[in-house]
Amino acid sequence: MATRTDWEEEALAEIAASGLRSLSIPALARSLGVTKGSFYWHFESLDHLIEASLRKWEELDSEALDELRRVAEPRLRLIALFVDAMEKRQAHALYVALSASDAPNVAAALRRINERRLRFLLDAYRELGFTPADARERSMLAYAAYIGALHLRNQRSSGLRKNKDVSVFVAHAVETLIPATRHPERSEGSQSAKRPRA
Repeated sequence: MATRTDWEEEALAEIAASGLRSLSIPALARSLGVTKGSFYWHFESLDHLIEASLRKWEELDSEALDELRRVAEPRLRLIALFVDAMEKRQAHALYVALSASDAPNVAAALRRINERRLRFLLDAYRELGFTPADARERSMLAYAAYIGALHLRNQRSSGLRKNKDVSVFVAHAVETLIPATRHPERSEGSQSAKRPRA
């Protein structure tokens, strides 16, 4: 008999492959090689499964970030994050698929995922010596680059279609977005920290 976790993971895989609207109990049961009756041992409805699967996705994402936090040096931690994130094709497809949904529970899960990832980036940039404002801006830029890249890769756009292309992109992103040395923090109110006027 398929376990609760089996159903959740299969649901996430199906969403990544075909979108949230394609999800159905009969199709999932066929994929798992079980009867539809097995579903109701674990879930009350398809909506109940979707809620549980979203929680599973959040748990997996949180665990992945916790694992990366074990990297003591912040620059190496950021590099590990970039490399790890760009290798997960199913995770890319899942994020893109869920981004297309207007369901409130999906939007809430995406918001929590985004906030957790941005906090991870912000903490690393702060450890590298950037002021809170600079760290926040760099975090937003880095995350925006990642989100754009995963959408393009999911669409098999030229420049990110092959593994070699992805490796080149990651190398360029690391060089552009992650400083090679610690950044001396400056007071945000100091003259040197002020941005030039346009």
